[in-house]
Amino acid sequence: MKLLLSKEKIAEQIKLTAAQIHRDYSGQDLVIVMVLKGALCVVADLIREIDLSFDVETVQCSSYGLRGTERGELEVLGVNLLHIHNRDVLVVDDIYDSGHTMKALFESLKLKQPRSLKSCVLLYKNNVPKINHYRPDYVLFDIDNLFVVGYGLDYKEKYRGLPGVYVMDPQ
Repeated sequence: MKLLLSKEKIAEQIKLTAAQIHRDYSGQDLVIVMVLKGALCVVADLIREIDLSFDVETVQCSSYGLRGTERGELEVLGVNLLHIHNRDVLVVDDIYDSGHTMKALFESLKLKQPRSLKSCVLLYKNNVPKINHYRPDYVLFDIDNLFVVGYGLDYKEKYRGLPGVYVMDPQ
């Protein structure tokens, strides 16, 4: 594995993004919706830096499971348990590549009629065909189309606890 983003570089970008979120949501009824399991690290660090009152909720989206790099059927779980009607929702996910996950999640969340709906991702993959032209509202890092692990990102449920983001050869 090769280090792509150090924990120090991530921490610096988390602080900058948290400051922008603070400015954008000051005085609003913010709900941060964490996409499990990948966004665990970014949300944990982000919420410690945001100086606002907010709620944290979770959903789970999975299309890889233990298959590793092969996309399967997307499952979105937990939206029915969210209390987001007429509230400002910020979805936080680990990575945005094709857009399938965010599109499906946004479609489900919009049925709950939030006041506003935005997204934040740790990584945005460039040079990957997207299903639409949407770009998340907050992107901490743009990366090439690499297979990455660490800082919440996994390969077959392994490597999430690495302190930085690493490029991995899935072979």
